Amino acid sequence: MSKINQHRIIFNIVSWSVFFIPLIIIFSNALSDIIIVSACSYFIYVSIKENNWKWTKEKWFLTLLLIYFWLIISSFFAYDINLALSRSTTWIRFAIFAAALQYLFLNNKKNQNRILIVTFCSVLYVGFEMLAEHFTGYSFYSRIWERSTEEGYVITHSTSNFINLIEQIFGYGTFNGGPNRISGPFKDAPKSGIYLAYFIFPVLLGMTKLIKYKFTNYTGLIFGFAFLSLNTWLIYASGHRGSTLYSFISLFLLIFYFSWIKKKLKTVLIITLLVFGIFIYQYKNSMNYELKKENLISKTLNEIESYSISAYGSLSKTSIKMFKAHPITGIGLKNYRIACEKDRFLSSGHSSTGYGISPWTGYFDHEKKKYFEATCSSHPHNLYLTWLAETGFIGFLLFILFLITIATFVIKHKKLILNELIILGILLSLIPRLIPMFPTLNFFSNWNAICFWLLVGWLLSLLPKENIK
Repeated sequence: MSKINQHRIIFNIVSWSVFFIPLIIIFSNALSDIIIVSACSYFIYVSIKENNWKWTKEKWFLTLLLIYFWLIISSFFAYDINLALSRSTTWIRFAIFAAALQYLFLNNKKNQNRILIVTFCSVLYVGFEMLAEHFTGYSFYSRIWERSTEEGYVITHSTSNFINLIEQIFGYGTFNGGPNRISGPFKDAPKSGIYLAYFIFPVLLGMTKLIKYKFTNYTGLIFGFAFLSLNTWLIYASGHRGSTLYSFISLFLLIFYFSWIKKKLKTVLIITLLVFGIFIYQYKNSMNYELKKENLISKTLNEIESYSISAYGSLSKTSIKMFKAHPITGIGLKNYRIACEKDRFLSSGHSSTGYGISPWTGYFDHEKKKYFEATCSSHPHNLYLTWLAETGFIGFLLFILFLITIATFVIKHKKLILNELIILGILLSLIPRLIPMFPTLNFFSNWNAICFWLLVGWLLSLLPKENIK
């Protein structure tokens, strides 16, 4: 076999692995991360072989490189230096991965359509599992793992090790999201709504255009109408408040865009909202409607009205305390859960009750809990407060600079959005997550980071590259 064929085979294997990340991330963070590292390694190998380093001169990449160096520097001032360094030193893979998508794996229309179709199938699968759990109580994926663990295998030493490895990667046993959540195929947390909110809009606009091109405009509109209606309802049914809020904002921006640019589609989008209203009305007949109403609507309104004494408000106050205590370097990457145990950051409700060694397990006065919510969590649940608390003012400014760089790049090529609606779809997924004071997942967690940087790289691949000499 010639070297050219060997390189082509390796490239195809790595490329298709990357295309399948939207599906693999459903089942395994670890395997998705392995694919990202492999893709980054192969991309660097190609850059060395072809002596092509233009991607390192992109403004957005240079900004991320500054962020990377700052994350490492600030880690030496963290409460847990080893934890901060373990996260910061490997964070560069996401920047390289985004560049790899832009310059290698998604640099042509065929590959862009491939990842679009895989993402479409992945969204359909998540929706199917969510419907199964909604109507039967459990997803099919959870039932498969229950049977595999209860009915058993013919166990040998080698197969036992193999099964243990698979279980560590994919999990095992039945699971669901509880009385007011739908987890779908996600075992470790009910992230089905979050997943759909990340990917339905790129799929919606990308597949609608593809179907219109392959068939007719009418067929594309029917698909878009049905796909958006079903998935918007599924996000609501998932019970995840943040995802529901994100999807409504994305939907509002979509209506605004088409009302302004494509006025003939305004009626279709309004009808979609009406159908969604019918879904909600019918959903009142389900047993869990009151629980979902309490979780999605009543609880949200109550937290907005009483934000300062809510759980989110308490976490925000703690983040501000951390930033004031360490304004330059922050407390260190992934150190929020460590620093929040320190006396200087405990809330009034905790510090006055003899909390004990750790707020995670210590004593708490339940009467005072009415007025003081918990101080500790794994992260601040807010994107910008995470950067302020964990990386300090310099890290925060560098992240804002990155956002400005991307925004400027997109605005510069805004006319492309009219022809490549999938760009609009990706922006509709990213923009709600970048609105200040909105609750977010941990920006530095693997699962969330993989989804975020996959979309960023996908976005960049659809835009013209900078003229770099």
